[in-house]
Amino acid sequence: MGEFYRRLRYLLNSRRFDEELQNDLEFHGEMAARQGRPTLGDTLRLREQSREAWGWVWIDRLVQDLRYGGRGLLRSPGFTLAAMLVLAVGIGINVTAFSVFNLMMLKSLPVRDADSLVRLQRHADCCSASEMQYSSLTFYRDHAKTLSAVIGTMGGPPMGLDNDVQPVSNTFVTVNYFSQLGESAALGRTLEPGRDDAANAPPVVVLGYGFWQRRFGADPSIVGKTIHLNRKPATVVGVLPYGFGSLEEAHPDVWLPITQQPWFVEGSKALTESTLDQGTVRMWGRLAPGVTAQRAEQELRTLTNELRRQHPREIWDGEFLKSAPAGHSVVPDKDIYFAVVMVGTLVLLILAVACANLGGLLLARGVTREHEIGIRIAVGASALRIFRQLFTESVLLALLGAVVGQALSYVILRVLLTNLNAPEWMTATPDWRVLLFAVAMSLLTALLFGLTPALQIARQRQRKTVARQVLVGAQVAASCILLIVAGLLVHAVQRTLHTNPGFGYEQVVLVDLNLNNHGYSDPAAQDFLNQMVSRLQAVPGVTSVGLSSMPPLGHGRISTIGTEIAGRRVEIYPFQVDPAFFKTMSIPLLQGRNLQPREVNSIIVCDSFARRQWPGEDPLGKQLPNGTGNDTVIGVVGSARMIALNDGSALETYHAAQLPDMPNMVVLIRTAGAPENLPPAVKAIAEQLDPKLFPDIRVLKGAFRQEMVGVQRAATMVSLLGIAAILLAGVGVVGLVAYAVSQRTKEIAIRVALGARHPQVLAAVLRPFSWPVAIGVFAGVGGAVALSSLLTKALYGLAYLDPLSYVGAIATLMAIIVVAMLLPARRALHLDLAKTLHCE
Repeated sequence: MGEFYRRLRYLLNSRRFDEELQNDLEFHGEMAARQGRPTLGDTLRLREQSREAWGWVWIDRLVQDLRYGGRGLLRSPGFTLAAMLVLAVGIGINVTAFSVFNLMMLKSLPVRDADSLVRLQRHADCCSASEMQYSSLTFYRDHAKTLSAVIGTMGGPPMGLDNDVQPVSNTFVTVNYFSQLGESAALGRTLEPGRDDAANAPPVVVLGYGFWQRRFGADPSIVGKTIHLNRKPATVVGVLPYGFGSLEEAHPDVWLPITQQPWFVEGSKALTESTLDQGTVRMWGRLAPGVTAQRAEQELRTLTNELRRQHPREIWDGEFLKSAPAGHSVVPDKDIYFAVVMVGTLVLLILAVACANLGGLLLARGVTREHEIGIRIAVGASALRIFRQLFTESVLLALLGAVVGQALSYVILRVLLTNLNAPEWMTATPDWRVLLFAVAMSLLTALLFGLTPALQIARQRQRKTVARQVLVGAQVAASCILLIVAGLLVHAVQRTLHTNPGFGYEQVVLVDLNLNNHGYSDPAAQDFLNQMVSRLQAVPGVTSVGLSSMPPLGHGRISTIGTEIAGRRVEIYPFQVDPAFFKTMSIPLLQGRNLQPREVNSIIVCDSFARRQWPGEDPLGKQLPNGTGNDTVIGVVGSARMIALNDGSALETYHAAQLPDMPNMVVLIRTAGAPENLPPAVKAIAEQLDPKLFPDIRVLKGAFRQEMVGVQRAATMVSLLGIAAILLAGVGVVGLVAYAVSQRTKEIAIRVALGARHPQVLAAVLRPFSWPVAIGVFAGVGGAVALSSLLTKALYGLAYLDPLSYVGAIATLMAIIVVAMLLPARRALHLDLAKTLHCE
């Protein structure tokens, strides 16, 4: 312990100790000279040895290196500013990507005890579902001991508010929803158990903060007033606070008690009746203290088995509840992890370009410091000491770049969150994880761009060209990958927006009447749809009206069947349709015949299904595999990815809709005119037939474009990364070529004096950079092929061997590289020969 305090005492008083040591050495030196004795020798070395004996000399040396490095950077403001900007781009983009990842997957929702929240979903060998029957939720709530609370939510069809034309989004929740999340109201109160779920409880509503501001002008007196939703009165009891962390991805305008759902949605039997495959409630649970998710799953599996014995029609064979952490914005799955890996790879390529750029600049700067390095070696500095000083300068530079990069990241993230309409609790202000990541990135960049130049300069090999050529090749390769992938994504967006994905969506309007939610029986739903179709067919411009059990483009209810075909797992989307469906959706009949109304034991399959299941055979008359019944294939239609645009292996099958399917059918309308003009007439017809209905009407063209938003954003992001990469690479190449010209002025002057032509001079200057560029392009193309082949699995319409994208990207990159080389190389053609040769 005494040794520790002695070293700490020296560290805190090092300046005074050094002054005393200097005075002592001078005194003993003078005394030795007066007495004619030998001098003390190298006093600098004696001072170093004394410091090593006194304390932690490495800290003292680090401080010295940082001071010296800081003065060196101040003496070269141009280089320092350029290096900081290069690093700010590379580090800032990476910090931005990590900040998004942090907000979505690492940072907990602003709710109470987020780590104990789990999302519970139905799973079985045959299928899976994110929703369950309300009766199942209440059974789990009443019997589960491993869950301290069960939370439920139910989405509802858009509601009408008073006389507003714009529909109101809504979510029905169990009354313990807000109390379990630890959320109190900004005004008034939230829903209260025992009060708002009582049998005689008056209808109440809680307003979202944004809706309260937009619709009611942030009027605090709204609490206690009555508004009308779906023409039903309800009392506003509270307003949620700004930044409320919802368990749902969507943030609705209003929140309502789930027990009052039948009041607001007249005729609904969603809480009392459910068919086999159609649950209505999403379920969350809060783990009891000391209980793990695995233990809760075991208990819930036992309860599910008991529930199956009580209600065999509603619970699948082998059904169980699977849990997932719910305390974060995004529940991780294989698609999320894939996206994280892809984005991480792309932003690291930017960092590689920035580091290669700066590494080349440091090597070039090392030549200008030969005189300084030589003096330090002459006075006894070792190669290790010089390396440490140079690498410390790189670390200092990286830390400065990280500071600027963090500021740049903050600006970029604010713009992203604003454009994506992110929840209010997601802010661009960095937390400790982001700051720690920024520091780690600065140290990583210091290793990447500073290690090799420091070694080269310390060993007096900075004039070697191999390291600089490797750095040029690395910049070109990384830039090439980013440009090619950006080109592929942009081309994919253009292709998907202007080509038919297997079904005609441009002139189609989708109408979801939500008849099941309004309590329609099967015969009543059939009668309503017959009248609806008849009246729609009489509307001018309407050419066809069809029915489907699943809305195209995945809006609303989706059911899937997982199976294996030829040893590969695929998802099948089973549609129940009427005979007019294929004409309405412009899906061609390739073989066989169409379905007849109410036809049973017959099925139509898509072309992809037929080719995979029965390659080289006639599918007509075949029986479906896997014991799905006696369904016989009567027709083959074109493949149309109406639900899973991003899944190239997804398949579709079509059955004739039966009477029990009618309450869940959606109406599809094809019009010859502008589909945007059709919704008012559709709404009027629906309200004439049943005034309590508030149909959800969507133009499929807009819905399709919304589905493409992900690809468009990905294309925009990668394009910006590609632009940043080629700009960084261009700056780096300009610097390296300018350095090469400055080092070869004598040779160039002699060549010109001897009669060399301008093309020959340019060729001599640029020849050393030709092979690194060629190798970089070759490596970049290979990397782009590998990366884009993975992207095709996640993004619809992307062809990873698209020649146009490859040629365009390579041509753009080469043009920029050539310009970057020629700009400084032209200096060689304007040398003053007499002055240059005279100076040499």
